[in-house]
Amino acid sequence: MDRAEFEALRDLPDKVIEEDIRFSRKKNLSPLHTAEDIRIKNGLGYDLRLTVKVNPETGSRNFNVHISGLGPICRLDVDDQVHHPAGRSHKHSLMKSSCPDSNLPYVEDRGGESGRPLEVLFRRFCGLANIEHRGQFFPPETNGGGT
Repeated sequence: MDRAEFEALRDLPDKVIEEDIRFSRKKNLSPLHTAEDIRIKNGLGYDLRLTVKVNPETGSRNFNVHISGLGPICRLDVDDQVHHPAGRSHKHSLMKSSCPDSNLPYVEDRGGESGRPLEVLFRRFCGLANIEHRGQFFPPETNGGGT
């Protein structure tokens, strides 16, 4: 996938998540709460999947979109590790066809997202990506109230 194909997919207005968003914990990944393999239906027929991870110990939230068989194409990291030249809140996106193989090395600062509640971030992420969510959103059971 090249940048033009990525932008066409990103800007496609008919992307839909029909399922509820529910988080679970895997013993070997504790303390992470994860909602994974969330299908994003789209008119171009790509097998798009979303994974959302929340770490209540560090406060980090990650939204990762990938295409089955290709790899990651877009990721929003909020209150996560610093990726220079951006800070702890930043967006990764596909710029070249080699980006999925390099775990999306290009970053854009998104410091304005820092501290926002998880559900607000999810709604904003969907809005930026032209994704309609038709299900319910159930934040993880954390001490931080799903943040």
